[in-house]
Amino acid sequence: RTFGTTATPGVHTQSKSISTGQCAAPNSIQSSTMTKDNSAVYVAASFLAGALSMFVASKLFSKPEDRDNAGAVVEGNDLSLFYGDIKELTTITKSSKFLPGELYSKMVQDCVICCVDCLIVRINPDKNNRKECLLVLRGSEPVKGVWWLPGGRLLKGETFFAAARRKAMQETGLSKVNPIQVLGIWNTFFPTSNWDTTKAKGTQTVNPIVLVELEESGADVKLDNTSEEWKWIGLDPDEAIANKEDKYVVQALLRLRAWNPNYNA
Repeated sequence: RTFGTTATPGVHTQSKSISTGQCAAPNSIQSSTMTKDNSAVYVAASFLAGALSMFVASKLFSKPEDRDNAGAVVEGNDLSLFYGDIKELTTITKSSKFLPGELYSKMVQDCVICCVDCLIVRINPDKNNRKECLLVLRGSEPVKGVWWLPGGRLLKGETFFAAARRKAMQETGLSKVNPIQVLGIWNTFFPTSNWDTTKAKGTQTVNPIVLVELEESGADVKLDNTSEEWKWIGLDPDEAIANKEDKYVVQALLRLRAWNPNYNA
């Protein structure tokens, strides 16, 4: 490399060569350092660009949160709060199981009854392992003749999960069930009841709906005398609406989908 247009007398060419080499070494080191720094910046920029792209894509293509139907409780939480010894507080007495007809009639007419209903889900191997829920045709008021969720009165001392297990067994004969979560709680008003008189009609119930998974998909349903028929339907609330299922059933399916859109996958 030549640094001037005219060579200086008495200075050898070799000295210029040495001088040139001495200047080249620092430039070479600087170039290497800049290459490493540029590589690090490039990697960091690529990572950030990829993360930003994924975030934008998730917002553009993911389903919006269904806040209108949100409200299901985290799996495993049955909303029980105990102020004392759990065993003592959950002991169910015989008198709480069987109430005299006159007393229960008065309760239905003048009080709000808590009833736990079950969204019992099975996997149907005959339909490509489709998940389905059980409906029963009610045989008495309220909503007699309506396809409904199996369930009934919460006993003093019962948790929602314990009541769901009991009612699943009593009303459908399904004993191997696993309560998963409370999908929601509804306050239902009925113009008629099974205890109507000429002076008092109707009832009001508070209904926790518990998601219950059937452990044996091929188990036989055996109804008690509170229901007349049974059937299994898919878990898609849009399909339930199209088939004109009762709004209570639709609400339960909407809650399930809002909590886990992939549950029925």
